[in-house]
Amino acid sequence: MNKHGVLARLAEDKPRFHRTGSTGVQTGALAGVALEPGDTSWAVGAGVLRWIADHVTADMVTLETGAGYTTVLLAAAARHHYCCTPNQLEADKIRAYLRSIGCPDANVTFLIGSTDATLPVLSPEVRIDFAYVDGCHGYPFPALDWHYIDKHLNVGGLIGMDNAELRPVREQCYFLEENGAYQLVDALADGYFVRFYRKQSDQDREWIDQPYSRAKKDPCDWRFTTRLRRRASRLIRPYLF
Repeated sequence: MNKHGVLARLAEDKPRFHRTGSTGVQTGALAGVALEPGDTSWAVGAGVLRWIADHVTADMVTLETGAGYTTVLLAAAARHHYCCTPNQLEADKIRAYLRSIGCPDANVTFLIGSTDATLPVLSPEVRIDFAYVDGCHGYPFPALDWHYIDKHLNVGGLIGMDNAELRPVREQCYFLEENGAYQLVDALADGYFVRFYRKQSDQDREWIDQPYSRAKKDPCDWRFTTRLRRRASRLIRPYLF
């Protein structure tokens, strides 16, 4: 089954690859989100899926953090796909669904565990053409996931940052947009925000090699105007998305 057929089946079947336990219900309540226990779906929107389908080709190697409808789509669209998820049950459900719709699962490699453990040990020989960051959205994981993925992402490759309305993701987007090694190519609003970037060049990690870091003033700068700008930035930035 080709990628467009997979999109149609996902829209029709609406599979539930995720599960919310009692702890998840309690945590959601603390954040003001009402969740029901049991099987559920945290699928990305149809517009995001179509964007991915339009840009991923059969000769690409892809990687994502998080698992769901994107995993099924990338399994059908790419030459090989790496999926990072801490949940073996999600991987098992996705493999079973792929087989049920006649889509082979042999070209999907699941990396089970937290990405701070799985991404650092990914073989340096693995080269990526497209990546989607949709795993843990809490600080520092969006930056941490990008840090390790960037080492494998080819120049010219694409990366998507899911839930850019959340501050830890948004801060990583600021870095990508200000530093110059990545170019913003699209921004989608599909019930939430997703930003896609194209890698322009490899980037060293020392501050002197980063335009983003060099543009910032000395943290110890005593000037009133500098301190005022920093205070205003801290107050305003959380509300920009």
